[in-house]
Amino acid sequence: MAANVIICPWCQSEIIQEPGEEPDKYCPVCDNELSGYRTLQFGLGEEDPAEDEEEEAETENEALYGRRRLRDLPEDLEGLGLDGDDDLRGKDEALLRYEDTVEAILDEQEFVPECPQCREYMVETGRQVVQAASFSSKRPERLRGGAVLEAPFSMTLYMCPSCFTMEYALSEEDRSRIGDKLSREPGADGK
Repeated sequence: MAANVIICPWCQSEIIQEPGEEPDKYCPVCDNELSGYRTLQFGLGEEDPAEDEEEEAETENEALYGRRRLRDLPEDLEGLGLDGDDDLRGKDEALLRYEDTVEAILDEQEFVPECPQCREYMVETGRQVVQAASFSSKRPERLRGGAVLEAPFSMTLYMCPSCFTMEYALSEEDRSRIGDKLSREPGADGK
């Protein structure tokens, strides 16, 4: 039996696993999870793994549907449009237009954060202003009763175009205001 090579989806390190050895759950280089999403496994020393995968897929299809070709889909799946190349081409073109639009929007942004979920770049979608009536400030003793952040302040809202996670970031003006406040001496005049 040949050794398997797993490529970490995060740091691209090759992790060799000997036959009979339990597969690693975490990358020894970057400590990210290896199993599941974005994990690639290659068998070393196998003659033609693509042929084996095709045969397995055909066997699974035969077991499920008793058919070998896509055009022989069961009646309840025929309306999905999987048998027409034109339909798939239309979906690919729509996806390409989506990706082009997202790329153009990202090029216009001054700040482009990474999504904490899937690590794609996030699109700026707008600003939210937080008013004093809807915000209660924390007032640590170190600031002699002054607030770390006082309302009103604004936040920029970012959205991931891949997994649609939403994130907030404090506006640049309010970041500067907090930086100035926290960099003053504790006994300095003002809040």
